[in-house]
Amino acid sequence: MYFPKKFTKISLMKLIIPAILSNNLTDFKEKLKKVNKLSSWLQIDVADNRFVHNQTLFPHSFKNIKIEKNLEIHLMTFNPEKYFLDCQKIAAKRVIFHLEAVDNPLKILTKQKNYPFQLGLAINPKTPLEKVAPYLKYVNFLLFLAVEPGFQGQRFQSEVLEKIKKIKKTAPEITVEVDGGINEKNIKAISDAGADIFVVGSTLLNAENPKKIFNQLMDKISDK
Repeated sequence: MYFPKKFTKISLMKLIIPAILSNNLTDFKEKLKKVNKLSSWLQIDVADNRFVHNQTLFPHSFKNIKIEKNLEIHLMTFNPEKYFLDCQKIAAKRVIFHLEAVDNPLKILTKQKNYPFQLGLAINPKTPLEKVAPYLKYVNFLLFLAVEPGFQGQRFQSEVLEKIKKIKKTAPEITVEVDGGINEKNIKAISDAGADIFVVGSTLLNAENPKKIFNQLMDKISDK
């Protein structure tokens, strides 16, 4: 059986990735301007109005837009593999699909050998951690949703902290990414639980001074 090649950590330091969820290019470009200078990475959320009750731009929508970022595509969709080629065409570095969206996660994970990007697995807040256990030996990159997927601006669900702690005890080599409801009040607790990467959307996009908020967030997770 094919084992996907091991993913390498993005960075030895903790990382904040701005996230954009948008259903039209004008809105996307306006949001990109707000966060463009904050990080070398950008997450683009993709929703199909089936797996989640929202529909956004799809990966092919960005083929004619120059985005000078390391792109991470978060697929909140059924049949995520049908978007892989378009993700490759826009030079995505990382692509994430949901455990809950597929019948056979391992089958999807093994498709990683056909593409240049890293492939990660995401789980929703209510999904038991035990459901991830069969796939731990195939990945070292997990995304924990701390809100229900599909919309930005929701409140962080604190029970996710225990999941992060447990996974770091079970598989300490796995990179843990957390997405949803992250702000200045909770990011340190998320970091202390063991998170490596923090995906931040509305906290930055709704800020009058996104750079100031970004720096404040970084200060809270930086080793001093």
